[in-house]
Amino acid sequence: MLNIRELESVTDDLLLPWLDLFETAFPPPERVLVSEILALLRDKAPGLVQSHHLLAALEPPGQFVGMAWYELWPKDVGLLGYIAVVPEKRGQGIGSRFYREIVKRISARVLFLEMEMPEEATSEQQRQFALRRIQFYRQLGALRLTGIHYLQTVGPHQPLTPMHLMVHPFEPIDALEVFELAQGVFGDLICQVGPLALE
Repeated sequence: MLNIRELESVTDDLLLPWLDLFETAFPPPERVLVSEILALLRDKAPGLVQSHHLLAALEPPGQFVGMAWYELWPKDVGLLGYIAVVPEKRGQGIGSRFYREIVKRISARVLFLEMEMPEEATSEQQRQFALRRIQFYRQLGALRLTGIHYLQTVGPHQPLTPMHLMVHPFEPIDALEVFELAQGVFGDLICQVGPLALE
């Protein structure tokens, strides 16, 4: 059984393991500043920030096994910015259970996910990792939006990073509608470079 708990403040006991996993599971070009995370939690207590959700996954009797961060935007659009499982628990189905629990919490038309591009990998190991991640989310209901060029931004401290954009639809939707929703939230970071498709 997997228990999901939302972090509510900077004094949450789960914040330190959450941050440790955040900093070790993602490469620096894909990480926002820790100060941004702390500011979100600081503002969350008085109810100033409702669109950002920092989640911890726990196995009984309360062992921390995973972290996630998703955002909800206007026009019923969400972004799963980060999800990770502690190394010693990977390959046990926790990631897929965690993802399904997140999807259950979201009331939106689509949930976007940013994926490393296998074709941009600098090693065969990185290429295989990127391919496995895309396949993992496909098996859980997400589709890759093709015919686009997308740049991920995590803040001015890091350069823009080319990424694939995947989408988990919560209703029937075509590639053009997905692209228009993406343009509405990502602006100039996304552009069409070919025929749009969901695959």
